[in-house]
Amino acid sequence: MRSGTSLLQHVLCASPQANPFVHGCRYLTSQIAIYAQYAGSDHLYVEDYLGGRDGLAAFTKDILGRLLRETHRRLDHPDCLVLKNPELSTYFPQAAALLPAARFVISVREPKDTIASMIGVGEKHRQSGVNSFLAGAGRDIAKLSTSYRQFYLPVLRALQEGDEALKERVLFVGYESLIGGIEPIVERLSTFTGLPLSADTLGDQQTWRSRVDPESDEIYSHPRWGAYVTALSGGPISAASIGRHREVLTEAEADQVDSLCADIRRAFGYAQEGPP
Repeated sequence: MRSGTSLLQHVLCASPQANPFVHGCRYLTSQIAIYAQYAGSDHLYVEDYLGGRDGLAAFTKDILGRLLRETHRRLDHPDCLVLKNPELSTYFPQAAALLPAARFVISVREPKDTIASMIGVGEKHRQSGVNSFLAGAGRDIAKLSTSYRQFYLPVLRALQEGDEALKERVLFVGYESLIGGIEPIVERLSTFTGLPLSADTLGDQQTWRSRVDPESDEIYSHPRWGAYVTALSGGPISAASIGRHREVLTEAEADQVDSLCADIRRAFGYAQEGPP
């Protein structure tokens, strides 16, 4: 997924009350994915071990609590943990139940630009011999559109079915809005998260706090994850990637994305050519 989540994480981690920018919380997401599997279709396989779904939920909350406490310690006890993983949104109902104190900031990006970026990652994976969904999907717009939608539909459905308390825990931030007008977005983020944030400090890359060093960090040379790194990664806010789909997608492919992702485009205002 290429929806601007790293940029959004950098913005939030610029607050002195947050931890510095760190790699994605994939391990946390994996634990929630295990919970989703065994609280769902495979629930019979936890009956004898944990006493069913309630026991599984308590066990998983204990694991997540230990993980977050250790993360909090290792990141120098910030007032607020800012952790990011795009795949977490696919397990949003489970994450919201298991982490009742968490708030969720979800980055949204125009589907055509997102899918154009996904195609680029897939090309890099094929060149490196990486076996991944994006490498296999190639330019299959139907597969890529289905993948794109799966990052948002669980959230939208849960909010539609949930109560006001759940809705108050979610904030959608349009990538295009973040690029185009940082001050109002920063104000919304600060109000929603409780983190002190200032638009004045976000234009300069040197003010961003990060534990990730591009010169020594293995992710930059990793055959799979390095493919997600771009010239804009870790740099100042830039509009360079907005509208990039015009350089990647044919007109027919762009129209197909618009059609297949019409529900997401309507939900987030892209059908009116305006970001959320």
